[in-house]
Amino acid sequence: MTILLDTNAFIWWVADDKRLGNRARAYIANPTNNVFISNLNLLECSIKVRLGKLKIDFDAIDQEISESRLLELKFDTLAARQFVAQQSLPQADPFDFAIVAQAISKHMTLITSDYHILGSALEGLQVIDATK
Repeated sequence: MTILLDTNAFIWWVADDKRLGNRARAYIANPTNNVFISNLNLLECSIKVRLGKLKIDFDAIDQEISESRLLELKFDTLAARQFVAQQSLPQADPFDFAIVAQAISKHMTLITSDYHILGSALEGLQVIDATK
């Protein structure tokens, strides 16, 4: 399975936060799955750190990437086309909208706890609830 982590699931994974459910944790830890983080996850985290809303260990993230437990995904023209073409989510967070576009355009399963995303019916979107 090819997985993309939404920012909340990504933060919970790196911090070993108990809010990340056992099922989601098992999918991420499974060595047969390819688990990606978006460059948008990193940008969103950086903004939150700068605003004082988040503390995150970037060294831990570097280690996860260097040990190939997390793979990096860039926002590319395929995702940009999906972003422009897709229906709106019931909220206006551009990071969520863009990460959903990446998941759909790359045929990835998105792990998220965002109820707007989990409840959406966007064509091609596959999701796993990060809290379960």
